[in-house]
Amino acid sequence: MTLFGLSPNPWAGLAFLVIAGAADTVSVVSRSTVVQMHTPHELLGRVSAAEQIVGQAGPDIGNMRGGLVADATSGAAALVSGGLLCLGAVVVVGATTADLRGSSAPPHPYTAAASP
Repeated sequence: MTLFGLSPNPWAGLAFLVIAGAADTVSVVSRSTVVQMHTPHELLGRVSAAEQIVGQAGPDIGNMRGGLVADATSGAAALVSGGLLCLGAVVVVGATTADLRGSSAPPHPYTAAASP
């Protein structure tokens, strides 16, 4: 979104939006996979529901932030600052959850019982 906000060329801007959409899809699938692989079976429904609420409410909060920033400054400033805030959040989450990158999920109780 930062590159889209900085792009003077509409075709390059469109390409940046396509890349942002693809990255969002990868993010949703990755987040769901991490939740499913690292949540105990007995808590999976509750944790998945909480993850879904965050996934649906997060963009609305970001849209509100973007609208407030755009109202105070400009649309381009809102896009650029939002993209940079997102990158900062990714760095913070990546630094504070390093154990999720290197660990493997425990075996699922139903598949472990079915193994010979």
